[in-house]
Amino acid sequence: MNIQVIYYSKYGSTRQIAESIAKKLGTDNVTDIREHKAITGDLIIIGSAIFKEVAHEEIMQLLSDEQGKLKEKQVAIFVVCLSRERTTKKIDNKEGGGPVYIEKFEKVLAKVPFASKIFGGRMILAEMDDADRERTKEFAKRVRMPLKDVNVMSEAEVDEFAQDIKDKLNV
Repeated sequence: MNIQVIYYSKYGSTRQIAESIAKKLGTDNVTDIREHKAITGDLIIIGSAIFKEVAHEEIMQLLSDEQGKLKEKQVAIFVVCLSRERTTKKIDNKEGGGPVYIEKFEKVLAKVPFASKIFGGRMILAEMDDADRERTKEFAKRVRMPLKDVNVMSEAEVDEFAQDIKDKLNV
């Protein structure tokens, strides 16, 4: 089976996870959505960083499949965020958290995904541009959380996701 991984990464966490998934599944067909040209796989794995509580617009457009490119394909999805728990939480009177983000992917995809996963990411303040760092400071103050670097990435989570896909493919 030809596997293609398409992702969006703002600061590198999602790229690192996408590349690791691709390696574990034995494909080098991994592309940033901003450089994406065509759907070439039989199984398409699509992932995005969550930033300011939303996934990247081009990822959401791809998932909506307005041109029917994913219709006959198996599609696996993943999100990368700092809230990988299987519970939701209120953020500025809106539901947030990993399950909310993956559910949005599923709704837009409009079919049951082949596999799905919520991955922990990382936020390194020194890597952020000034505008993002300032927004993050304001958010942290508003929700009364400490403003500090966070890294909840886990290679074990990538292993689990890759193994789930392999099991479903009977590989």
